[in-house]
Amino acid sequence: MHRRTADTPVAAVAHLGGVPLTPGDHICALYRGRAERDQLLTPFFAEGLSAGHICLLLGTEGDGCTFRDVLASHAPAVGQGCNSLQIRGPNEYLRDGTFDGERTLARLSAWSDEMFPSDDDTCARLAADMSWAQPLVQPAFVQDLVRYEMDATRWLRSHPRVGMCMYDLEMFHSDLIVPLIKAHPKVWLNGMIMENPYFLDPDEETGPPASAET
Repeated sequence: MHRRTADTPVAAVAHLGGVPLTPGDHICALYRGRAERDQLLTPFFAEGLSAGHICLLLGTEGDGCTFRDVLASHAPAVGQGCNSLQIRGPNEYLRDGTFDGERTLARLSAWSDEMFPSDDDTCARLAADMSWAQPLVQPAFVQDLVRYEMDATRWLRSHPRVGMCMYDLEMFHSDLIVPLIKAHPKVWLNGMIMENPYFLDPDEETGPPASAET
């Protein structure tokens, strides 16, 4: 296990907007539109690939080609076909069109075990475009998604990984964003990354945060 403690300083393994990130960090990145998404993803992954990190993008349909083109254009040193960048689609989250958080975490754990069979300290960076969730937003789904995000925070803490979940504010509104923010230790918004004072630690909570209506 790679769980940090309050008394143990941890060296930065990544940066977002110039702000250092340490193993186990889980960021809720709030942005507007595809262009801003790519502006966040490109340096995040380019830095990681240059450092020899394994990178995983859980993207939208078609990202397998389009994001590689963006990366090659803005960070030619890492190359379009870099083998250390893996891109998967929304079906990582969905089973027959239904969200399955436990299955998603099981697949991430299987991916981690495959990529790091010795459980060493090699760093990985994960980013997830959550746009697939927009058609599913309703109270029960929000509760399930927040529970998944809290479990993802716990999972990231147990590995030398940095994770960023990306929510487009042109697609999602307070009914999803307010409870989701509480499930992430750090939040990126308007070019800044902040420690989240509203974060509910999953190791101290027994259920997901309340919805925006409560």
